[in-house]
Amino acid sequence: MNYYLVLTCPLWLESLAKKEIELLWLPIINSQDKQITTTYSDENIAKLNLWSRIWNKIYIETIKKEKIDTFDKLFDLIKNVKWKDFIIENNPIVVNATSINSELSSLPAIQKIAKKAIVDNLSNTFLREDDNFATIYVEVVLIKDTCQILIDTTWEALHKRWYRRQSVEAPLRENLAAWLVLLSGWRFSEQFYDMFCWSWTIAIEAAMIAKNIAPWLYRKFAFEKFKFIKPWVLEIEKEKAKEKIMNKTYNIIASDLDHNAIEIAKINAKNAQVQDIISFEEKDFRDYLSENISWTLVSNPPYWLRIQNEDLDKLYKDIASIFTKNKDLKWWIITNYQFWDLLKYDYKKRKLYNWWEMCYFYSKVNQLKK
Repeated sequence: MNYYLVLTCPLWLESLAKKEIELLWLPIINSQDKQITTTYSDENIAKLNLWSRIWNKIYIETIKKEKIDTFDKLFDLIKNVKWKDFIIENNPIVVNATSINSELSSLPAIQKIAKKAIVDNLSNTFLREDDNFATIYVEVVLIKDTCQILIDTTWEALHKRWYRRQSVEAPLRENLAAWLVLLSGWRFSEQFYDMFCWSWTIAIEAAMIAKNIAPWLYRKFAFEKFKFIKPWVLEIEKEKAKEKIMNKTYNIIASDLDHNAIEIAKINAKNAQVQDIISFEEKDFRDYLSENISWTLVSNPPYWLRIQNEDLDKLYKDIASIFTKNKDLKWWIITNYQFWDLLKYDYKKRKLYNWWEMCYFYSKVNQLKK
């Protein structure tokens, strides 16, 4: 039986996510909304979990089949998986389920049937679940009656980086922040600005990208305890990743009016080992109205989730004024506030979700509006 690796990512981030796979010299077997399939190997599991800046999770696809529209078909499909390739006699098994536009819609029933099918398959060797053994998380995904049976290799989702020891309200997801930086096309030799570093994430992700630090170099994964994964694979890939770190000088400037946010940002930057290339400044973004700045700015200004006692119209008028004054500045802004009428330059915008909130990512086009 052939197995594959399935990588999941937020909607509309697929194009850059595919580039991550290509940079690791892995083939793309299939691509669809929010997931991409590539080849299975122990080395690829370790490599993808270590280097995924944009992905949410890495799964092993054990089987995939269309027209699974009855519980009998679901039971037979799951029971026919070679579960002995993945589960030893005492592994606890947790089944999660997703159903979208499918005949089988009851998640508890799907979970119950799946667990029974797995245990029946292992009946000759499976004795009892023991919490001292690695938990195997099985995902049953039904989309329009096409069923995938997946095994989670990641454990905690990859959008939450290991360096985030402290946080502020409504932080920007790290994988989304990395996507914004990569999409901006920032040249590492140029200055990089974030004038609303409330969530600190954009500046730290920019620094980690510039230094080529694997985003998951210092964390634990579910697959580390899997008996079917070679135990030395992860350590080998970690050593390779450490050798690729770039120790050069970069100029990243991150500012915010909130003193507490700046202090938290400094702690997280130190945890990420990038505090030496980020200058954190406690200042009002309006100070940039009297300064000349150029090169690249990527920022996440306040909007509905983060705004208190502030005139949004005035705030975004001042942001637009900074952009108009600094004609050589390449700017990229994520917000759900519609402020395009204030912009003097043509712009592009892309849809994306920040958590569950629809936003737009605005970018400058180097020509004045007609």
